[in-house]
Amino acid sequence: MPLSIDGQLISEDEKAYLIADIGHNHSGSMDRLEEMVLAARDSGVNAVKFQTRNPKEVYSPSEYYRKSDNPQWMDETYGIHREKLEWSPEEWKHVFDFCKTVGVTAFSTPFDFRSLDLLLSLDVPAIKIASGDATNLPLIGAAASHNIPMIISTGGCNIEEVDAIVQVMTLKKTPFAILQCSCIYPAPHDVLNIKVIQGYKDRYPDIETGLSTHDPDIHPTLAAFALGGRIFEHHFTVNRRWKGTDNAFSLTPAMMKELRKNIDDVFLSLGSLVKTQDPREKVYTDERRKSLYWAATKNQGETVSDNDIKIQCPANIMHPADMYTLIGKKIHSLKVTEGNPVTEVDVI
Repeated sequence: MPLSIDGQLISEDEKAYLIADIGHNHSGSMDRLEEMVLAARDSGVNAVKFQTRNPKEVYSPSEYYRKSDNPQWMDETYGIHREKLEWSPEEWKHVFDFCKTVGVTAFSTPFDFRSLDLLLSLDVPAIKIASGDATNLPLIGAAASHNIPMIISTGGCNIEEVDAIVQVMTLKKTPFAILQCSCIYPAPHDVLNIKVIQGYKDRYPDIETGLSTHDPDIHPTLAAFALGGRIFEHHFTVNRRWKGTDNAFSLTPAMMKELRKNIDDVFLSLGSLVKTQDPREKVYTDERRKSLYWAATKNQGETVSDNDIKIQCPANIMHPADMYTLIGKKIHSLKVTEGNPVTEVDVI
């Protein structure tokens, strides 16, 4: 079924749908978040995306209270680190109101049922499911029951697990896309496996696909677009030196602008599956193609030999492939002159 987010159609015949994944790169600062939203908008993305979670519902006690001296954390306790990055319901409303005011499509990834309910109450135009919840079919099914467009990352999945996602979503009749992804941060090029996009298109021909990537570069995304992907999610920041686990490999505004330009150029260059001559090619094609020209002056009634014809530029009346149909025939014209093009009335 057609996939459209906030009025923007996503299909193979459309330009790439680019998502700036702001996530928690704002480090808990609303001013930073707003700065990043504006920078993403001006970089040419189609949407910005955040993360929404209730840490005590997402993480078991052993994970929530895990300690670390990770300098990118906001606290030495993992769960508290996560709590410091979250917004209250009132702050989330401000986030989405701000995005609407400045003209940016915005949605988020819920990591638990309560977060899903919050996002639905804020009337988000889409729901993104993270790779970590790709096998969380209860959460996927709950989100799909609201008939809101969904994007589902498949990092760490095998094909049977992706089949299960597709089965649930197809039964719910909710428009969705599946994205190839790697659960490595940052993702080295040899783990991206972007040919999976082609495999998804063959296996699920009616479902849009693309790439959710943690790659600090943009060129693999261009290749993924050429393979048929149309939705692309890159982590986004305005400063790679900011504290936070994702800032270091996120695209900067300049990089996102470059991606937008390059991927749009690729879209223009792809053309169609049908091989035809573009009308703009004709003058250059005729200049370079060859036709048959007389290599000697001959009179009416003389027999044509292969030494009497040359294959030369530019294109004219008779194609080189016609040469062997002329050998052994008689000159029909009163006279043919060396250097002139061979015509259909010159021989019989």
